[in-house]
Amino acid sequence: MKVLITGGSGQLASYLFEEMSSEHEVSGVDIRPPVHEPAMGRVAMGDIRDVEAMTSAMEGCDAVVHTAAQVSVQRSTEDPSGDADTNVMGTIGVLRAAVAAGVRKVVYISSAAVYGDPQRVPVDEEHPLAPKSFYGASKLCGEHYVRAFGSTFGLEWVVIRPFNFYSPRADPSSPYSGVITKFAQAVREDRPLRIEGDGLQTRDFLHARDVARMVTMAVESDLSGETLNCGSGKGTSIIKLASTFSDIFPEKVRVEHVPPRTSDIRDSVADISRARQVLGFETRTGLEEGLRDFFQ
Repeated sequence: MKVLITGGSGQLASYLFEEMSSEHEVSGVDIRPPVHEPAMGRVAMGDIRDVEAMTSAMEGCDAVVHTAAQVSVQRSTEDPSGDADTNVMGTIGVLRAAVAAGVRKVVYISSAAVYGDPQRVPVDEEHPLAPKSFYGASKLCGEHYVRAFGSTFGLEWVVIRPFNFYSPRADPSSPYSGVITKFAQAVREDRPLRIEGDGLQTRDFLHARDVARMVTMAVESDLSGETLNCGSGKGTSIIKLASTFSDIFPEKVRVEHVPPRTSDIRDSVADISRARQVLGFETRTGLEEGLRDFFQ
């Protein structure tokens, strides 16, 4: 199978290259050059809003994995138009190109942000969709376009909603990096782990390698017209996360509590029953094993 990955220079894409390359012909496209070894020499420069360029990149492809996105909640608040330009217009560009190039299936990487504040935990795919950030709104809008292109043009599709995925390939210098990346960098630099509020807020953490494995399963399957959560199905409090770092580095970890951000979601845990049922998906990398990955 020939597969194109948009956002081919990103951390998730690097694991997709690793996961898919033994069985498939995989290439990528991005506005930035790759920095991770699995993607080196396999990513062409291109903007997802450029339909002509995307159509050319997709020629002969059986499937497209659309990971390219503006992923920062903060940046989406500062520039909602720019966020929508990338996440909505860019997604439309990818979908138009996929139809023009005769691509069979698109797997769209959405986000758990489409749920907003969970009314119940764990969160299943039937949970009301009420994003509280512009980022979540743009990702949900992208989902609607994926479904509309499917019904209008017969394009096969799968939407995947990852929860809090992490990996050592995330950029620790980015102000938008996730809590695990920030904690790992703090340990390296012998700084305290900054916990916002009481630390009892929970998140569903999974390694990007597991996300890549689920995406690959979706690409290879006959599945179409499905929306699936991607998580571990387990909630971990931020204070427990800090404790796990302390178990690994008992002499290096210190904790500092700072005021909470009022905009933060309190608890977010995925119900992955549907992914188990239709794909047989389970995570393979436990949290402690995944954290040790940062210090190999």
